[in-house]
Parts: sequence; structure tokens; C-alpha cells
Amino acid sequence: ATAIANPLSPVFEKYMSTLSQYPLPTKMMTGAALATAGDAIAQGREDDDYDPSRGASFAAFDMIYRAAQHWLFPIIVELCRGQYLLVAAGAIGAAQLFDLSILTAMERSLASQLIIVPFLYYPVFFTFTGVMQGLTFEEGLDRAKQNFVPLMKRNLLFWIPVQYVQFCYIPTELQIPFLSCAGLAWTFIL
Repeated sequence: ATAIANPLSPVFEKYMSTLSQYPLPTKMMTGAALATAGDAIAQGREDDDYDPSRGASFAAFDMIYRAAQHWLFPIIVELCRGQYLLVAAGAIGAAQLFDLSILTAMERSLASQLIIVPFLYYPVFFTFTGVMQGLTFEEGLDRAKQNFVPLMKRNLLFWIPVQYVQFCYIPTELQIPFLSCAGLAWTFIL
């Protein structure tokens, strides 16, 4: 039987080669491209005209955040090896019920979602996008106050499972591009 050639295979191979040679810029550009596409889709669902400053703010912010993830994920991986959740499971007599790899992936997901997101991601997001969209400090602060709790709730429901998959199943070099793709889906939830 003759195998059918995948027309996207050369594109994927070139992407992987570029990711290998230039990991940080490739992750940043992947994030920016998908954030731009996601925001264009989101704005298309709204009644107003397309706002290029909003689109640019999302693309620029995403590039910065993908760079932060590039540097922060190795720290999370080093510090979170399942030991904290294993101790917690042991305290209730359930340590033998869990595989360490599952606890490790969950611990890394929780570190990202309960530490990085509320204390780094959202403060920088609201500040950066507010400045790029020409909001005053007060307008940006009001926007953050109105949106933080509802966004954080949806964030936890969507991103904890996504990051569990990321840390458990996705090869390290593809984790940030995977999150950029998941971010496109996240756009539809917002």
C-alpha cells in the first residue's frame, strides 16, 4: 500500500527546524501570530469595527508572555516534581493511589495557574494592553477590577486541564507552541 503524503509535513518540518535553531523567537512569533488571529476572530464576533490597536496589544503581550514562559517553565519543572502533592496525599493516607508523574504534571499546572497567572500574567496583561490601547491608569484599573475574578474563574476551568496535558504529554520543545494553539481556543471562551 502506498502511503498518502501529508502536504503539511514540509511546513511542520520547517517549523520544527526553526524552533530547534531559534527557540525563543519562534515561540514568541507563534504566540503573536495566533494571538492576532484569535483577537481578529473575537473582534469579528463583536458589533464594532476591527480595532488594530487592540489586536497589536494582544500580539505584543503574547510575545512577551511566551518569552516569560520560556524562562519560567524550566524553573517550574525544576521545583515541582510532585513532591508537594505526594506529601499532601500521604497526609490523608492516599499517597499509594497516585502515580508520581500524574502528581508532577498537576503540581506544575497548579504552580502556573495559582502563582504565575494571578500574580504575573494578569497584572502585566491589564497594564500592558491598557497602555497599548490608550487607557488611562484609572480606566485600566477599573477594567482589571471588573474582569479579574470572572476571567480567573474561566481561566482555572480551561487552563488547568490544558496545562496538565502540556506537562504530562507534550514534548518540552512543543509546550509553548501547544499553549499558543490552546490560546486560540481560549479566545472563543472569552
